[in-house]
Formats: sequence, structure tokens, C-alpha cells
Amino acid sequence: MDLGLKDKVVVVTGASRGIGRAIAQAFAAEGARVAALARTADDLARTVEMLEGEAGAHLAVTCDVTDPGQAVSALDRVRSELGGLDVLVNNAGRRQNFSRLDTLELDEWRVGIEANLSSVFYMSRAAVTSMIEQRSGSIVNISSIAGPVAFANIGAYSAAKAGVIALTKVMAIEWAEFGIRTNSVAPGWTESYMNYELRTDPANRELFESIRDQVVMKRFADPSETANAVLFLAGDSASYITGETIFVDGGWTAEGWTAD
Repeated sequence: MDLGLKDKVVVVTGASRGIGRAIAQAFAAEGARVAALARTADDLARTVEMLEGEAGAHLAVTCDVTDPGQAVSALDRVRSELGGLDVLVNNAGRRQNFSRLDTLELDEWRVGIEANLSSVFYMSRAAVTSMIEQRSGSIVNISSIAGPVAFANIGAYSAAKAGVIALTKVMAIEWAEFGIRTNSVAPGWTESYMNYELRTDPANRELFESIRDQVVMKRFADPSETANAVLFLAGDSASYITGETIFVDGGWTAEGWTAD
């Protein structure tokens, strides 16, 4: 299936590893020109080295997406060096230290909201200026199953990811008249850097197996499975889809009570 992504300029935030790297690789494999953004220059360079395509087709840009000024500067550089901006994938985020809401440090709350929610606003606002001018564009925001489903002890993360889903809908409504579509993908338990210790440390084996067995498909996702959903929403096959969230969670949010 031709997704219509060849030669499109795609920005992927948080592209230095895990799901972000997989998303960047998936777009490059479709012939897109990818700008990979993250704070860690070395890991980011490694991502770009892994991308398919001709020399100079892709770009690594170090950027702290929680800084509105850096968001503007990074996207200005992308437009200048790659010749435009067609797709933005807001994937960057951070995990939260476990804490009940009443004992959660205020700085931990602020950092969690900035990294997981405000960054989506900053990057999207910086991207949409040229998308409005060209009257086309696609934005895909990465949320989480922790948005619509309550997870104890990660209240800031859950609140932010729920906010991403709501923000996605507002973006879809406000920017539809300019030919811009905005959707989100909510991954479930995925083999990512954020849960590496959970999956590999023998001390966590019982907890890992308990979580895995709650997933209907009895496994964690590969990052490429989230990337495939992002490709679909960004491409021409989803031309009449906006304001939606696709859950890539192995059935986690679908499971109900079943009789033995």
C-alpha cells in the first residue's frame, strides 16, 4: 500500500531510541525525509545513521522540546535544510518517579507535565505556521494507555497523557479548515528503554510476568508496531481521519471480565 509519504519531510521528536527511533526508521523506509529530534546528540546521530535513504536525506537536530524557543529554532532549521515540513510526530516524553499524588514532589509534577504535554503544544504551535500557509499537514501525537486508564503512582504522567488526547481533538477541530489532520496513538506496554529494567532484571521477573499476562495478547509490543500505526495516520490512507486515537495495546483497554 502506497501511503503517499515518499519525499515528505517528517519531524520525529524523542527519536534517539525506542519508539521514536522505530518511527523514524519506518518513515525513512517509506522514502520520507526525516528530521530526528532529541536532547542526546550521540544517540540521535546513531538513529540517523540507521535510516534508509541517500546521504543528506535525513537530519539530526538536538532540541529540548520543553523549551518553546528551541522548538521554533529546530523547526526553522528543518524547513531550511530539508525544504519544508509535512508531518510532525510528537513522541518525546519522560517517565515519572513513582509517588502517590499527596506525596508527589511539585517539581516532579511540573517536569512531567512539561515533558509529556506542554512539549506537544510547543512543537505543534511551531510546526503549524507553515502547515497553515501550505494548507496541508499531519500531526500525530503519542499518548499512552495511561491517559484514559488510571495508573496509581504516576499521576503526573497519566494526567499529561490524557491531556495529549484532549489536545489532539482540539487541534483537529481548530486546524481542519487549513487541511491539517491531527491524531494520536496510545501505545500499551512496549519493549522500550523506559521499561528495560522491568523486562530484564531478574528481581522484576514476577512483576514483569504479572503485567505481561494482563495483556490480552500476552506479550509486550515491539516499537515497530506503534510505528506502523503512526505511518497509517500520517499517510494518505487516513485522509478522512482526524481527532482520533488509535490504541496499540494488545487488547489491554478492551479486556473485560470473562468466566472461567
